[in-house]
Parts: sequence; structure tokens; C-alpha cells
Amino acid sequence: MSDTGSVTGVLAGVGPARRLDLAAFADCGLNLIRLRSLVNLTVDVAKWRDAGASLVVLQLLSPRGAQSPLSPEAFVEYFSSDLEAFLATGVRDIEIHDEPNRPDRGAGVSWRDGAAFGIWFEEVLRRLRARFGDDLRLGFPGLAPTGVPRPTPSALIDAPTFLSQCRPAVELADWVALHVYWRTLEEMRALDGAMGCLRDYLEAFETQNFIITEFANVNPELAADVRGRQYAEFTTLMAQYDRILGTSGFLLRSSDPRYSPLAWLKPEGTPPAVLSALADRPQLPDPRQVWFAWPTEVHRYTQAFGANQCGYFDSSGMTGGHNGVDLAVDVTSPETSPITAAMAGTVTQVALDEVGYGHHVRVRSYGPRGEEITLLYAHLSIIEVTTGTLVGRGDQLGWAGSTGACAGPHLHLGMRVSGVVLPQVCDTLNARPYLDSSPRGWPREPYARTYVLLPPDADTCWAEAVVEACWDDHRFTLGGSADDAGIGALELRRVVAVNLDRWGADLVAFFETHYPDILIISMTAKTPQELVAVLVTLPSMPNPSPAAFFCRTSGLPREPYRRTYVLLPPDADKVWALAAVRATWDTHRFTIGGSADDAGIGDLDDRCVIVINPHSWSGDVTAFFDTHYPGARVLPMSADTPEQLGRLLSGLSR
Repeated sequence: MSDTGSVTGVLAGVGPARRLDLAAFADCGLNLIRLRSLVNLTVDVAKWRDAGASLVVLQLLSPRGAQSPLSPEAFVEYFSSDLEAFLATGVRDIEIHDEPNRPDRGAGVSWRDGAAFGIWFEEVLRRLRARFGDDLRLGFPGLAPTGVPRPTPSALIDAPTFLSQCRPAVELADWVALHVYWRTLEEMRALDGAMGCLRDYLEAFETQNFIITEFANVNPELAADVRGRQYAEFTTLMAQYDRILGTSGFLLRSSDPRYSPLAWLKPEGTPPAVLSALADRPQLPDPRQVWFAWPTEVHRYTQAFGANQCGYFDSSGMTGGHNGVDLAVDVTSPETSPITAAMAGTVTQVALDEVGYGHHVRVRSYGPRGEEITLLYAHLSIIEVTTGTLVGRGDQLGWAGSTGACAGPHLHLGMRVSGVVLPQVCDTLNARPYLDSSPRGWPREPYARTYVLLPPDADTCWAEAVVEACWDDHRFTLGGSADDAGIGALELRRVVAVNLDRWGADLVAFFETHYPDILIISMTAKTPQELVAVLVTLPSMPNPSPAAFFCRTSGLPREPYRRTYVLLPPDADKVWALAAVRATWDTHRFTIGGSADDAGIGDLDDRCVIVINPHSWSGDVTAFFDTHYPGARVLPMSADTPEQLGRLLSGLSR
């Protein structure tokens, strides 16, 4: 999945995946591929994943339903062998059939209407789950839209009617496929055009999830770059809706003259401008880096992004529904319910709009790529800040209320990012992914971090030198991983890089790219003894600023690497640290330190902390990590002497 939860992709061409197909998919930054059983190859699933696919949707489309009645039993049997092969590759999202309201897809032959198809669909689901297990995620098929001329037969039954007739089947599916088509930019943005899918599906089925398995501008004469820019806007907007899990375009390539004008690649593989325009779609901030503190005391949503589409069109002219998220406050006494800053920044507006947002505040912040992020806090009763005020995450902005166009007390939180243009919702993004994704390994408090980074060829003697020079006076963290040196959303992060020339790449450029805001101190030493002499001259770090800490966004791991930290207790002197180094450095290169916070930081799936003599800590170390750094695996290890510690650590497998 993508950073905001939704993924973007395309329907693959017929036959094996070609090198140019995979290259175009990767270059465009796509991560959803839609394949068809008996049309695409199971061996290609791994290739698509290597190209970036995090979601694979497999469609089961039978040509038999329009020729003679197709029973659920025959449908399942027709695909069973190929489906079993796809399931062996880990594919789990299965779309059952395609546009069943079309006559060439079975309407009028295999089922007379939506109700009959619903019965057919439910029986297919029952048989598939009985045969292949309950871990399948089975999707209701997309319907052929009405009113949009396409190079395919028109629908025998219009989509809304068909959908209403088979509602029980739609609700039974694990997800529902949507097909969205348009001919002009105006149609793409219109309530009675492409945006109608929100009303017909998301608002009609309030608890169901959706995947847009086909979208396209079907005008064959449209310039490729114009088509691509429309696709960039459409996919960016669709990614904002909580229950749209992915958006897949129609189609990557085709040699069929009916469809080739819509293909993203020409038959010979040459990419038209549609791909480059789509690749230039806005890159939204990563929620793991730009996460929001909850701005109200009551942690509950009262209205989702995109809700009440028709109501907001009538009142504001927006076709994308509610352009923000509404958060609960104390409705009995809102004027005593504080509203706090979700992200640190500068107050850029304090205003009153009696027929809109009421008393509202806008705060400007910056993301990891320097993009402006502006948050709107609306419907307040009292505002406690002024324009130009610098606020930290958690600072109070005012008090809750119900001023402006408001049915009752709540906080409306809106989010804009520079460069993102979405007219359907007044350029507003969904803040929910950023409210729901406080990163793992976020530092418990602002502390100053120093990591002594040894090069790949440094053996135990070099690690011992670091301990001799630094342990008793500073207890610096020691390691040999550039990633481990860079993690941590802290204002003051210092990496003492020993012998930069021993790295195979430009280490300074590495940190500037992946871990900005780090102070890098280069130290050169020809021998471990010389390293001791230069390390003892290293100055102390200043105390960090709590206010600055609350606006940090850096320190997200470049990749999900495996981390092991040997944590020595407060009373362990350098003799204990030397024992840990000698037992683990040459075989494991574990990170070694004396800071529980330094052991816990980092948004990683696999984090192990070997806690030496947990009884030497003032509190329950395991509870500390459970509270402040959940997800870290704590391995307690007790030793009476440094020698015993060395033996215990030497016995560890990797």
C-alpha cells in the first residue's frame, strides 16, 4: 500500500509481462497491478512485485456467460486450476467476473437482472471459500456505467438499478470494484460525471470497501499528456477517501485497435506522455514522517472526508463531499474543551467567517521535502493565538465551539499541501492518515543523540577504542550501521563518522538524502590508539529544545532493516561495555549503548533490545518499552560479571 493507505496502478496487457511493461510500471511509481486469470501468467506476479506492486488484483472473467447459462459450479471449475496457481504466489484479492449488467457478460442469458446475478454471485463466493479457504478477499465486480460511450457494448440494465437489485450480494463481498469513465475534464470533476461514484457506491454502502479497478478518459482523440494530467488529479483525489483501497487504470497496453488509443504504452512499448504526466503526480507527505497529534480531547471522528456529497455540493459547490474531517469535542461544555495544534508551525490566519468556518485558525508547517502543509482548525468559540504566533505540537490554539455553518460543537480539521490541486474538494486532503499513524519508535522525549559510526572494515580493536575513549564519560551509542546512526526524530542528532574514506560510497551524501538534519563529524585515525586520542577531544552536545522536538519529521528508517541493541544498565562501566563489544562486534556488529530511548527509537518491524541486568534499572524495563516503544522485543539477560556477560552474548545466534 501507499503511504496514505491507497494504491495506484493499472490493468496489465495480454500475455506475459514484458520488460518494458515492468520498467514503465516501476518508473511511474505504481503499486497496484490488475491481472486476469488465463490471460496473464502466475510467474509474472513476482516480477510485478519486484517492480513495486504491493497489491495484486486477479480478475476471473468468463466468456461463457453470454453464450449459454453459466452456473456458479461451472464458473468456479473453469478457473480452479489457474486460481490455485495464483493463490500459491500469495495473491488474495479476487474480482469475480466483470460488468455483469452487459449482455456480452451474461445479462439476459445467465441472469435476467441484478437480483438473479446476486444469487449467482453469492453461490460463487460460497464455493470459492469452501474450496480455497476463508483468507480469500473476494470482490463484487465493477458495473458498466451508463451515459459514457465506450468501445464496448452498452449496459442492458443501468448500473444504479442493477446495483440496487443485488444489494445483499454487494454487502456480502469483501470489497467492491468500481469502473469510472469520463470524456472531458469537466465530466471528471462533475457530480453527475465521474464523481457520481461516491454517491452511488460509498454513500450507498457506508461500511463497504472499494477498489477502482478501471478508470479512463475514453476520448480517443485526447492528447496523451492531457490524459495523464487528468489521471494524476483523479488518482490523487481518490486516494483521499478512506474506503477506496486502490485505483487501477485502463489499461497498460493493447494491440486491439478499439482499446489502443486508451493504452498507457504503445504496442511496441514506447511510453506516451500519459505515463510521464502520471509519474509527476503530487507526492504526498508520508504519514509516518508528518504525523499529527490529536487536536481534541475526545478521540473520535464525527464526519469523514468525502461524506454528504450532495449536501456539500448544494452549499459550497464541491463535488467531492466533505473537505476535511470532523472531530468530536465536549458537546456539553465546548468552551472548556481545548483545541491544540496537531503539528508545529506558524499561525498564518485568525479569522471569523459567520456563514462558513466560524472562528478559525490556519497554521503553516513544512514537510520532509520542504512542502508547505497548512492545517485549518474551524468552528472554535475562542481563539487564543494571533497571526505570526509560533506553536509547537500540542500547544493550545483555542477552545471548541459551533461558530459558523455548524450543526453542533465539533472541530473541522482541513489540510492543504502546496502543489496539490483538487478542485473537487477545494484542494483539501484527508487528514485522517496523519492522525491515525503516530510512528513507532518516536522518541519519548527530546534528548541529544551521539552515535559513533565505525566503517565496515573496523574490527573489535576499533570498537574497543571507542569504549575506552567515550563510555565512562559520555556513554555514546556505538555501531556500524549508517541506518542505525540516522534514525530518530530528534532536533540534535550527531554522527561521529570514523574514517569516511573506508566507506564504499559518499556517506555524507547518504545522510543528506536519507537522514537530513544530522550533524556529521568526520574523524580520521590510522590506528585504534589514535582514535582514542581524537575521540576524547569531542565536545559535549547542547541540550535540545522541547519546542523544536515537537516539529521534527526526520529519522524515518530508509528501509525496514533488522535492529539489535545491547542495552547496558546505568551502573555498567567500560569493563562491561568492553565485554559486550568483544562478544558481539566481529560476529554480529550489534549496536551497543546505555540509553533505553536510543534502544527504542526507529519505525521498524523487527527491533530487539538485549537488556543486560534489568534488575539494575530503577523501574520495570519491559514495561518501559511496552509503554514508550511498543513493538520492540525485549530479551533480558542477567550476568554477575563482565566475563559471564561475554559468554552469554557469545552464545547468541544472529
